[in-house]
This record gives sequence, structure tokens and C-alpha cells, in this order.
Amino acid sequence: MSRDVVEFRITNLDVHVPGGLPVTWRGHKISTGPLDFSLDDSTGISCGVMNYELGVVSSEFHVLVRFRRFALQLKALGIDAELIAPVHAVLKTEVKILPDHSFNGGLRGSCKVESHKMFSSQDLRIEILPGL
Repeated sequence: MSRDVVEFRITNLDVHVPGGLPVTWRGHKISTGPLDFSLDDSTGISCGVMNYELGVVSSEFHVLVRFRRFALQLKALGIDAELIAPVHAVLKTEVKILPDHSFNGGLRGSCKVESHKMFSSQDLRIEILPGL
């Protein structure tokens, strides 16, 4: 491996989205409530490569998306546990490396979502947008 390429392993991810997202389920619009994103070691190793020769960093995060409040509400209604299981996804990112070694706008990318009893992988789209 050249000195211009640095491989790394991602060891922690803890993201909380307090507002959650609106969801249409069985014709009713409801909110997921807060969402929590964390690493999912059960589906693979989260890692990346900083390529200084090309000026880009790319990474792959294996993540779990939990909607705890929404899951508790559904559980109280007697909904099947498979419907309230966390969502497994893989977030792939690629951004430019700036001269100060920071990333252009932070990491951003889109997720490939695995099948879920409540959300189809075609209907659920998760994207990480650039920071402000």
C-alpha cells in the first residue's frame, strides 16, 4: 500500500435524530419519533480508505436504525415483533479531502436498506446530507 492511501476502521457511530420522520403506514401518517443510528457489527466491518493521491475518502458504515418510541407504541398495540425490529442498512460515502485534511462538507452518502417487515427496501430511503 502506498503512503498516499490510508485504510481505517470505523469503531463508533452514535447519531440521534430527535424529530424522527413522518411515515405512512396502512394509510395513516404517523411519526417514527426519535431515530437512533449505531454501528451494526453483525452485518460486516465498517471501514474506509483515505486516498490522498485521488483526494477522496470513501467509507462503508454498517448501521442499525432504531425507532424506539415508535416500536414501544406498536408493541403496546400487540404488533408483531418483526415489524418493530431495527432496520439494517449499509451507508456508503465518498467525499473530497481538503488541504487541511478535513472533508468537504462532512461525510455524506446514501444507504442500501435491507428487507424489513414494515418498510420495503424500495420504499425506504436514507441519505446523509452535507453538514452546514
